[in-house]
Amino acid sequence: MSSLTEKHLLTIVKKSGIGILILNQNYEIVIANQWFLKGSNLLEQDLQNKLIYVVFPELVGTRTLKSIEQCIQFSQYSILTHTLNPYPFPLYENEQKMLKNDRIYQYLHIIPISIEDETNSFCMIQISDVSQQVTREKLLREQMVVAKEREVDAKKASQAKTDFLASMSHEIRTPLNAILGMADTLAETNLSEEQVEYLTVLRNSGKALYNIINDILDLSRIESGKLEIESIEFSIRDLLKETISLFLMKAKAKGIKINYSVSENISETIKGDSTRIQQILINLIGNAMKFTETGSISVNASLDNSNKVLILDVEDTGIGIPSEKLHSIFESFTQVDSSTTRKYGGTGLGLTITKKLILMMKGDIFVESELGKGSKFSIHIPYEGLVNRDSNIHQHWLDLELPDPDHFPKCKILLAEDSEENVFIIKTFLRKYPIELVIAKNGIDALQKFQNEKFDIVLMDMQMPEMDGLEATKEIRNYEQNQNVDPLLMVPIIAISANVQKEDISKSFLAGITSYLSKPVRKLEILKLIYFYLAL
Repeated sequence: MSSLTEKHLLTIVKKSGIGILILNQNYEIVIANQWFLKGSNLLEQDLQNKLIYVVFPELVGTRTLKSIEQCIQFSQYSILTHTLNPYPFPLYENEQKMLKNDRIYQYLHIIPISIEDETNSFCMIQISDVSQQVTREKLLREQMVVAKEREVDAKKASQAKTDFLASMSHEIRTPLNAILGMADTLAETNLSEEQVEYLTVLRNSGKALYNIINDILDLSRIESGKLEIESIEFSIRDLLKETISLFLMKAKAKGIKINYSVSENISETIKGDSTRIQQILINLIGNAMKFTETGSISVNASLDNSNKVLILDVEDTGIGIPSEKLHSIFESFTQVDSSTTRKYGGTGLGLTITKKLILMMKGDIFVESELGKGSKFSIHIPYEGLVNRDSNIHQHWLDLELPDPDHFPKCKILLAEDSEENVFIIKTFLRKYPIELVIAKNGIDALQKFQNEKFDIVLMDMQMPEMDGLEATKEIRNYEQNQNVDPLLMVPIIAISANVQKEDISKSFLAGITSYLSKPVRKLEILKLIYFYLAL
């Protein structure tokens, strides 16, 4: 290939796809290529041998002119991005944009050019049009802002839904507490066989409503990220035994067998969230019980080959699931078909919550099913076994044996509760026991009575007018501290509340609550907890 001549090189510069200006040591424009002339709407004679700052006076005092000076005087190379110097030269895409003074965005390379064996040097300015890049960046930023706003709106909507469900839960739990409480009390009276049948329907319906409320709240907490997985020590054998016992009566009534087994290589004590694992098993066994008319239900616990994964299988001989429906059964409010809902009931949230809980435990769930022959659900969750641990080391107050009323300790209890129905229920629960019950209608009343009388225990509703239970508890604890009461001798305060959100419960304990019972409160629970503190 023949060498390039001066004419060739000048043509290349003139027809380059970027703007090029070449200045001499006196700041005079020596060359302006066609790209630059077109963008500036100037002729070559308008620029040739003219001072750069005379042709473009708006450059005076700018970063661009200072960089040109550094290039000519000290041979300094500079790069000026559009963000540092958005409009260095009056360059336009077309005449219409020039009329609007809508300049292109420019990216400058200011390059010192020295000539070998010559004292003369030049400054070359390369100009790239980055308008499209800037437009894309602007659009991307705007999209990010919109996405952020949508995310904020979505979080607000999710929080509003969570708050609404929590509020509705409280409103529903309060009358439900009265319904179940009175049903339990009524069951202790002399009833005819027909009345017992009616009462059973009432209690089962109340429990079903209670389960629905819990399902909706759990789903809301999971979706809002407010449900946390715990890691505590527990016995999987005890957990399965307790869980299966909840279904024994129903299985017997339906004439189906229910059993469980635990592999020998599973430790006596393992680590995990026993409450959520039991919730998952109750959902799966409950479904199996619902959809199995004959045959059996079995629950088996085993380890995989690596001994690092706990496998819980729930298998039944029920109606099964069509293969085309298997992929959708874990979706919210989904049943296999509408006839399933009509015949068997349910919200369609159980399996949704089950899968979300398992995923939160870093596990997974698998299902196999054959229509008319049954289904098998397999839960796989991380396994951590603990060797030589006593699974009964943590005795729970619910395991206490409650004495009969004649041998129950005498005591005086302050009940802070604004609902007359709930006051009546607590009175009914305690009526056979030697308990003096003093009623306070709100937090202010409770604080005054606590300051004026001596109590063994306080039962505190969390939502009351004038002063709520949270504030009343804080004031009672402040009063005890001012009276120099030993922390170990402070009066136990048992919260009785329809608020079941974890953050609400945490706030209660931070305020000074000793124990927490959620509504609807059962008679045996409240009596055992009272006895627990009296027996300390």
